[in-house]
This record gives sequence, structure tokens and C-alpha cells, in this order.
Amino acid sequence: MKPLPPEDPANRPFWEGAQRGVLMLQRCMDCGRHRFPATRYCAQCRGERAEWAATSGRGVVESWCSFHKAYWPAFAREVPYDVIQVRLEEGVRLFSNLVGGRPRIGLAVQVHFDPVTPEVTLVKFAPA
Repeated sequence: MKPLPPEDPANRPFWEGAQRGVLMLQRCMDCGRHRFPATRYCAQCRGERAEWAATSGRGVVESWCSFHKAYWPAFAREVPYDVIQVRLEEGVRLFSNLVGGRPRIGLAVQVHFDPVTPEVTLVKFAPA
């Protein structure tokens, strides 16, 4: 079995949103900047007030790489596999996988939800 994200109460709204098919990010209530993973203070204004907000789920591939070695045995049959860095419209960067295509820098993408267990839905991306 592939490793799953660890249980993390601070980021629970992100994973609960994924199960509902909504990409949720923490947003500073003082300056409006989005962030992930969750933090107590905003890196922009140092404000402490934050909320979880639904996002567009749209972004652009900024970088990517292909893994040719399985660092976990459960990934051995998928080698080589690609990992992408997506910059969301909201400014947050996420690392994930691309579903249905080959990555390239500048590729417009849209969030894609992959339910891997009844409790965990992974956030991936597909070409827009």
C-alpha cells in the first residue's frame, strides 16, 4: 500500500474539502493571502486571524521532475512517475501529480480529486 498523508489536525479542513471535491486553503483574514500548509501566523502580515476558504483549483505547472527510482516499494510498478509543482491562482504552490497528460512548464491545470481510501482523497491536477 502506498503511504498516505499523516493525520494532521491543523490541515484537516484541506483533506475534508478534498473529500467533498473542493480545494480548501487557509486564508489570512487581515491581508487576504492564502497559505498551505496551515500556520498560526501569516507570512505576509504576521496576522493571526485565519479562515479556510474554497479556491478556484486552477493553476499553472511551474516545475516538474520524473522519478526513476522507487523510494517506497509501493511505487515500484509506476516508475518512472512525474511530480509537478503547481502555482495556484491564489498564489500557493502545491506538489502533486498530473492526471491525463505529460507535464510541461506553463501548462494550465485544474484540480482533480483522487479518492484512494474511504477516508483519504488526494489532490492531483489535470490539464485545463
